[in-house]
Amino acid sequence: MTLSPKTTSNQSPSQEDKPLVSFDLSSSLSEIDKHLADARRSAEHERLEPQNPEILVDTSNVIAAPESIAVYTPPQPTTYKSHFLAELEQEAAKKLGASLSEAQALQIRSQNLHEALNRIVGFFTALAEFANEMEPEISRNYRLDARTCFSNLKWKGARLDARKQNLSSTALIAYVTFTVNYRAPEPLVVTRPWNQLEALKVELENLRLGVLDKAELDGKRPKQEWLQVHLSQDLPVFLRFQANYDQGHIDVVSLNLISFGISSFRLNEEDVRAPLLDEIGRVLLSRTDKLPSELKPA
Repeated sequence: MTLSPKTTSNQSPSQEDKPLVSFDLSSSLSEIDKHLADARRSAEHERLEPQNPEILVDTSNVIAAPESIAVYTPPQPTTYKSHFLAELEQEAAKKLGASLSEAQALQIRSQNLHEALNRIVGFFTALAEFANEMEPEISRNYRLDARTCFSNLKWKGARLDARKQNLSSTALIAYVTFTVNYRAPEPLVVTRPWNQLEALKVELENLRLGVLDKAELDGKRPKQEWLQVHLSQDLPVFLRFQANYDQGHIDVVSLNLISFGISSFRLNEEDVRAPLLDEIGRVLLSRTDKLPSELKPA
């Protein structure tokens, strides 16, 4: 490419002096800048291309922005009517009424049972107070075996224990226990063969009979011909009235009530009235040995 020589302002170029190819310098600079920009973009694109074309970016797990979703509100059951739905509504109302009636019946039955136990508490509280003042004689004899018999007994230290189901002021009574000792004039001695030692331990534990010297029940001590154990003077007697709210009755357990041993009974709450309680009181004071018929063996 040949550039024309620079002319002075006083000279005008002749036809021969004009260049064969016209060249616009400002236009050429713009094109150069454009080519440089395109080259830079091409280089940046090459640097962004992954080295390993097989590794692709997984965009399947990208969480898109949540779209606004309209919440559907179903109509109320009463807004849609049909014969079948009317039948279901009647059945549901009937079942609800039966459930309420059953719950009310259970509540009434439980309250009646609670009140029956309350009457037991009132009666035996007064009985313990009067009898403890009197300390009456117990004419009944309790024979442990052919050689050992508790007799000439005397009433001593009756007490009552009543417990609720929980600490709430409206809680129902769980059970009532009445306990009294029949005291003999002096300790008793029970005599058994040595081979009956373990059986004697179980028997004394079940009857709640105390032993003055527990070493006498030690099987390792020197054995003599007979085993002799000195018993406490106190013969414990108790009655426990346990509320059975599920079945709607009272479970009664007695210990040494008329004779040695444990007995179980069932008592209906409607039978817990003054005549029944009076008869039980007479049994405890040995004024009769006949239990009331309302105490049904369990």
